[in-house]
Amino acid sequence: MTTTELRRVMDVTARRDYLLTLIKHGPQQPIATSDVYFLYRTYLRSPLGRNAARRDLRDLARRGHLIPTSVDGRRAYRFNPKAPHRHPVDSKESMRALQLAIATEGGEWTPGRARVVLRRSAGTHIYRSVARARLERLHREGLVELHSERPGHCYYTSLITDGATA
Repeated sequence: MTTTELRRVMDVTARRDYLLTLIKHGPQQPIATSDVYFLYRTYLRSPLGRNAARRDLRDLARRGHLIPTSVDGRRAYRFNPKAPHRHPVDSKESMRALQLAIATEGGEWTPGRARVVLRRSAGTHIYRSVARARLERLHREGLVELHSERPGHCYYTSLITDGATA
């Protein structure tokens, strides 16, 4: 096996995307760990074992691409015909929740504080960079004012009064 082929096998994201493509275009029947192991041996000619196949199936199910099921008392997965969303809440809904929280609570808004509100509205993990981007977007729209005390530390204050900008 060449270095290029080994990198292709070991790149987890590419491998899982390839597996999802094989499952999509394959027969529409539940797929088990042993089936994925066979696919890896056949199509990738890889030394990956059953544990990697099991982890890949679990990850695709966690991301919403596969639906867990049971066949003859064994864990299997079916392809999910509906396209999964990255977050259960649309970005517009999360922005509205953040705007409402800023308008009602007031005070200084850091990415950490905004992240708590966004996590509450989305019901899932939100990265700090996403919260920072949402605050920057509100700043560009003129709804919050940016304050920077020192490099790398900033906070925002509300310009929203009674549902409108000041």
